Amino acid sequence: MRVTSNSFPTALQYQLESLATKQARLQSQAATGQRFKAPSEDPRATRKVLELQQEASRLSQYNENIDISSEKLNSVYGAIQALKKVSDRAGELATMVDDMKSRDQLAAYRQEINQLIEQSVQIANTNNQFGYIFSGTKSNAETYGITRNENGEISEVEYQGSTDTIGIEIAKGSQISVEIPGSNTTESGTQGLFETREGSFFSNLIELRDRLDSGTREDVAYIRETVTTNLMKDESNVIYHISRVGALEARLETAKTLGTRRITAANEFVSKEVDADLAKTLVKLNEIQTAYLAALKSGSTIMNQSLLDYV
Repeated sequence: MRVTSNSFPTALQYQLESLATKQARLQSQAATGQRFKAPSEDPRATRKVLELQQEASRLSQYNENIDISSEKLNSVYGAIQALKKVSDRAGELATMVDDMKSRDQLAAYRQEINQLIEQSVQIANTNNQFGYIFSGTKSNAETYGITRNENGEISEVEYQGSTDTIGIEIAKGSQISVEIPGSNTTESGTQGLFETREGSFFSNLIELRDRLDSGTREDVAYIRETVTTNLMKDESNVIYHISRVGALEARLETAKTLGTRRITAANEFVSKEVDADLAKTLVKLNEIQTAYLAALKSGSTIMNQSLLDYV
């Protein structure tokens, strides 16, 4: 086969450019630690990386939702714990009432119950950066409005919130609602904390205070037979919500743990696709540099030959 005089320089130039391109890419990989910079360099890996990054971003958003829900739940739990103390003390005072108590003792009980009513309303109207925590979807509205009698004592408590609650997504296809409405007397939705189909905690406290004010045998009997029973129901409702908060917290913790693991796994897969193996990269770079130098040397040797070499 006849070889033209300019075929060798052309082939040499092509080989040198190819080796230079490979050398530049390997040097870039060694310097940056990444296999490629442009999507066109590895379309398959680029697509996979984008999918993994989207997944990690979605999981991170779920974790943020979980953190917000946990913060809300901590506020709710603190308020319920405070309410539990009020409920316990109200139940103790109700069981202490009997015909043997003097008017002064009943009056002392009455004063304490009156303060417990004030404390209960204060707990019910707890608010934080998310709004009033027991107002449901009406978090910007004060949970309970009150009416006072001529003595300045609370005589009526009215719910101003909503029985509806908002769910938040903590995983794909999984939502959770950590909100508790202050009142819900319906058969649907989350059970109310202060008022349910069984009755109202505020009404029971107010009735206990007013019955103590009268202090008749009939009132004492009513307190022991009816009010005490109603307060026990209220306490059971508080305990139910404490258990519910515990279950919700466990669910949030589990979702956060699983989400964090999946984020870590996604990032590891991205690293495998993007990061260059430094040891292999340096070996290949050394091979390419050797080949480049060899091509230069052989090319210069051949190109330096002339007709005089054959005379």
